[in-house]
Amino acid sequence: MNKMNSEMMFLSRWIKSPLTVASITPSSARLANAMAANLPDGDGPVIELGGGTGKITRALLDAGVAPDYLIVVERDPHFYHYMKQHFPEVTVILGDACDLTSLLIDLQIKTPARAVVSGLPLLAMDKSIQKKIVEQSLSITRQDGVLIQFSYGLFSPIKNSVQMELGLRPRCVALVWKNIPPAKVWTYTLECSVVRDKREMA
Repeated sequence: MNKMNSEMMFLSRWIKSPLTVASITPSSARLANAMAANLPDGDGPVIELGGGTGKITRALLDAGVAPDYLIVVERDPHFYHYMKQHFPEVTVILGDACDLTSLLIDLQIKTPARAVVSGLPLLAMDKSIQKKIVEQSLSITRQDGVLIQFSYGLFSPIKNSVQMELGLRPRCVALVWKNIPPAKVWTYTLECSVVRDKREMA
């Protein structure tokens, strides 16, 4: 599928389900590269939420993530089949990010993960869905793991109440002007005290 066809497919999926597709066009290569540039060093799988047409997937691979260490979770069957066809070396899962931990357990994917990279439209989601996805994402990462998220909004796409309840440390790490629309890249980690408490309770 060429670039024009992939963008038309993205637009058609957005028209059908605007709350589950982040934009009318796929993320730009610049935005995808900015997200990949914030991967922490080290081992462990990288989990991508919302593969779409694979712009972020390609950037992660180009950044050195081994194909067998990259797992993409995609809930839209059209995007899922597209990703399976174009990235046969990557593990692509048809499923909902709200069920992230159970999906990984079912497929016997080892964690902790090096990072979770999200292309999901968190800004458009209500608090309960946001919290479920973010909490599971950070629960599967190692102690210094990170959730990397982009947003078209001016402020953090994760609600302040969710950040406070989960003990998140947000950082805006990039502003990508050459994207339609311009986007920010955010990273989220757990405050040290929260991480320590969870490890002690485990």
